[in-house]
Amino acid sequence: MIEFLKALLMWLAAFIPAMAIGSAVSRGNPKRAAVLIQVSMLLLSLPLLWAVNGPKSSGLLLNLSYLPRAFLVGFTVSLTLNAIGPSTETADEPEFLPRDWRRYPLILLLAPLSEELLHRGLVEGYLLSYGHFWSAILFAALLFALPHWRAFGGSALDRISIVAGAFLLGTLVGYFFALGGIVPAFALHASANLAGLVVLHFRER
Repeated sequence: MIEFLKALLMWLAAFIPAMAIGSAVSRGNPKRAAVLIQVSMLLLSLPLLWAVNGPKSSGLLLNLSYLPRAFLVGFTVSLTLNAIGPSTETADEPEFLPRDWRRYPLILLLAPLSEELLHRGLVEGYLLSYGHFWSAILFAALLFALPHWRAFGGSALDRISIVAGAFLLGTLVGYFFALGGIVPAFALHASANLAGLVVLHFRER
């Protein structure tokens, strides 16, 4: 139990300052805040996971074995979730999402990298090093899913649906991380976001 408390504290040590920096520096601009939060999360997570876990336990090894499967699973599951999920205007167009080309590096590169280093590399990697498997995957997935409640608008039912979908994807990402490290985890996360952008593109048209 103490390992989970330590993992939570490490997550808070990166997540809360990242949110604070993004909110303080963005001056009320949600699009700028999104970028600053992700950059801050990346910069805070890297030294933490390096000091606590080391590169091996954090999954920072080049393993391409699960890459195609992770990409396919992420895209397929996310496409399904987005197609059947909430379709309100607020949920479809979150205010933090840029409307031009800047959405692509944010959603396909920066967010998957920073969030996977924090949730999988730091939190799940730490718990896996103590012999936890499914509990480590589910705990990291929960920490990944909960902030989605605040990030998206819509009704309470819409937000519950978004958080549940994020938890499912976080569980899948965590499983692939446990098998192959950060590379398939990043690929699944990025492909899931790509599917979301595809659905958003067609709804905008």
